[in-house]
Formats: sequence, structure tokens, C-alpha cells
Amino acid sequence: MKNAFFVTASIACGKSTFIQIANSMGFQSISADEIAHEILDQHSLELAQMFSKFNTKNQKLLKENKKIDRKVLGDIVFNNQKAKKILEDFTHPKIRMQILEQMQILEKQNKPYFIEIPLFFESKAYENLGKVILIYSPKELSLERLMKRDNLNLKAAKERLYSQMDIEEKLKKADLIVKNTGSYADFEKECIQMIQKISKGII
Repeated sequence: MKNAFFVTASIACGKSTFIQIANSMGFQSISADEIAHEILDQHSLELAQMFSKFNTKNQKLLKENKKIDRKVLGDIVFNNQKAKKILEDFTHPKIRMQILEQMQILEKQNKPYFIEIPLFFESKAYENLGKVILIYSPKELSLERLMKRDNLNLKAAKERLYSQMDIEEKLKKADLIVKNTGSYADFEKECIQMIQKISKGII
């Protein structure tokens, strides 16, 4: 799809910030995470039952409003490869179907739009559907940001980061790169320049 630009990264690199900047400049976007959250809420009772056997710490999988506690579910799947695969097999086809439906609608507007997919390269479900923008930060910086953002210790942060493809591998595969290695102001400037180039058809 000629107007589609996939935005990916490793965890805590700044892809959501890129999307926010694009939205503020008048561009539309699709978020795989937002769709995933909706699916988790829609299937919360079913998922709580599915993952109860992996819940070795006996944490509450359901919140009082009967929605899934994503923090507890995340803790389970980041520490258990089998549980992680079960969750991915359950959610990924549903996420992909909704993303493709939304892409078909936005494609008709004949204007660039952005799809935020954290696990673009890992899933291999969206290859050749558009250009790929990688938001790049080195691992050490991502770990530092992740620990601060989610109040995690180093071990927990490493488990989350290292469950994904290495950022240096993603760097080799991406069509376009936006570096997030300095201040927010520098990153914002890089994002705006990239979006303007896309808007003008330079890229």
C-alpha cells in the first residue's frame, strides 16, 4: 500500500512519541497496541481462564471492572515462552485483521498515514505492505529509559527488551531511520523532518 508507513522500534525507543508528533501535524495513524488492548478487554474472562495455569504468583488477572490486568499478564508472558506464544497466537490474527481493515480505509484518502507496530519484524505479518520507519536507540539507552518509565529493576527491564529482536538487527532491515539518542528537542526535530519529507513525497 503506497501510503502506508509502519513505525517500529524496540521497547522505550520513542515510537509512540513519533506517532503523537505525526498526529499533531495532521496525519492519521493506527496503533497495534490500542487494538491489542481492546481485544484483551473484549476477551478478558476467556484470557483469565487461559492463563490461570501460568499464574504461579497467584496474582489477580482480572481487575474489579472485569478487564484484564495487563501488568499481571505481561509479568506472566515475559517469564514464560509457552504463555507468550499462546497469547500471541490468540491476539495477533485478530490485531492483523483490524489493522488491515483500517489500512484499507486510510489508503483511499491517498495521503501518508502511520501504523505503529512494536513487533513488526518479529511478527512478519505485515511485510511488503508499506515502508518501515525504525525509531532507533541503542540498547543501553532503551534499558535506562524503560527502567525509569515503568519503574523496573535491571533484570525485569532486560527480560522485556531481550524478548524482542535486537535493535541492531532491526536497523539493517528498516527502510527509514529516525534516531532518538539525545534530547527530546533533537528527537522531535528529527521526527518532524522525516514526516515533512514523507508528506512532500521526497521519501
